[in-house]
Amino acid sequence: MFTWRKKPDGFEWHEYIRTTILVRRKARRQKAIDARRAAGEQMQAAGVALVAGSRAAGGAAWQGARAGTWGLVLTLQAASAFLVHLLQLLIRPIADLVARPYIGGPLALIGAVALGAGIGRSRIVGVDGEAALTLLAGAVLMASLLPMLARAIAWRPPPLPRVVRTALATVAALAVLIAGAAWVTSGPGSGVLATAMGSLPLIGGKSLKGRAYATGADTLRVGATLVRLAGVEAHESEQRCGRGSNRWRCSGVAETVLARLINSRTVSCGLSGSDEAGRTLARCTVGQIDVAAELVRQGYLFAEGGILARYASEEREARAAKAGLWGGEVERPAEYRAKLWEEAKRRAPDGCPIKGQITSSARIYVLPWSADYERARVQTTRGERWFCSEQEAVAAGFKAAQRG
Repeated sequence: MFTWRKKPDGFEWHEYIRTTILVRRKARRQKAIDARRAAGEQMQAAGVALVAGSRAAGGAAWQGARAGTWGLVLTLQAASAFLVHLLQLLIRPIADLVARPYIGGPLALIGAVALGAGIGRSRIVGVDGEAALTLLAGAVLMASLLPMLARAIAWRPPPLPRVVRTALATVAALAVLIAGAAWVTSGPGSGVLATAMGSLPLIGGKSLKGRAYATGADTLRVGATLVRLAGVEAHESEQRCGRGSNRWRCSGVAETVLARLINSRTVSCGLSGSDEAGRTLARCTVGQIDVAAELVRQGYLFAEGGILARYASEEREARAAKAGLWGGEVERPAEYRAKLWEEAKRRAPDGCPIKGQITSSARIYVLPWSADYERARVQTTRGERWFCSEQEAVAAGFKAAQRG
């Protein structure tokens, strides 16, 4: 049977609806609070797990880093011990050998000469790389006196700490390596070794004798042989000397002085290799006069730079007396070439200032300080081109133009 219920009306009905809505809202709010609480608990659990994982990973990484560091330290210690042992094996026989008077004595003498040369160069051009290398080599060679003296007086130096022994051995090895590299890069007959050897008497070297004629500021022809004076530097053909309006062509005056000294006279030359252009290098004398030394002393040539500058004392004498070129504004050939090179680079395509020329008889390259440089025109249609370096030009089959 159906029961009949009286429907609330008026105020009671509205109160019923309002109460129902409030209950439902409270239920929904409680559900949202419960959901947020559950999410927070899940996030907290995930955070705890993440922290624990991070701590574990960090600990593993720290342990790995410590193990790697100790491995590197042990490797370095082993390498250092091996190096010290190797240097001791190398130095001990050298020290025993140098202790012999007929070996240690000449080495110490050469060291004294090198020290004097280094001091002389430092006074002329300052303490540059070559002067520092010369002084270092001289000091190392002078140290050869110590084993010889120790053996002579039966004295033994006190033991040094391993670090000091390693440092000394390393310096000595570096000095030998640097000297060897300088010898290799200098090339035959020029540079460091040639300059050093040129200051010593020639033993069994070739000689040349005959009537001579000047062909340039530092070149002469002896018989059929073209010779360049060793140990000196001449100005470039277009370089000017003097001061203000009273300027003169340096190389032309130097050639005139050379001609007065040697022309039609018998000249004796000791040959000592060749320069980059293939010209024979030599030390030439007229009677008892060293031709190059006389030209440097009169102030028309420079002493060539190097470990043992052969004519450094003559150059100092000329500078003090303001002889020849030293009476005006002095610019060394290397400085002059560097200035012209930079100027030519600014004007040349792609900054490559060397002009490669093709003539009927040869393929030559012209440098910015050559007398023919401004007149030369590069015609690419003929296969002529610009070069950035002399090595590049030589690799392409071009040869240096003869110096004016």
